Amino acid sequence: MPAKLVLVVRSDLGMSKGKIAAQVAHAAVAAALRNQHTTRFAAWLRDGQPKVVLKIDGAEELENLCAAAEDAGLPVERIRDAGRTQVAPGTLTCCAIGPAAEEDIDPVVTELTLF
Repeated sequence: MPAKLVLVVRSDLGMSKGKIAAQVAHAAVAAALRNQHTTRFAAWLRDGQPKVVLKIDGAEELENLCAAAEDAGLPVERIRDAGRTQVAPGTLTCCAIGPAAEEDIDPVVTELTLF
């Protein structure tokens, strides 16, 4: 079963492309560090570290998605911004779900679209 890492970014914040890239990088690094000694992580590495970036409309929607992923037993990393540039301190900007098996992640993110 293939593994992947899903990164979900809020589309309502008006972040620049660079800011989005930085937030997604924070999420990917946090997920990798948190899960580096798990079998899920080993499978993800073996599969070439596939990643997909999806968008979501707002903070409440992102929190609901994170909760659903956690309820499904998936690893979740929420990213809250330090507030030094484009958004207020503590703003939830994105999350990482996984790495985990595609068959476990897909049902949780099926309604989201590519960023």
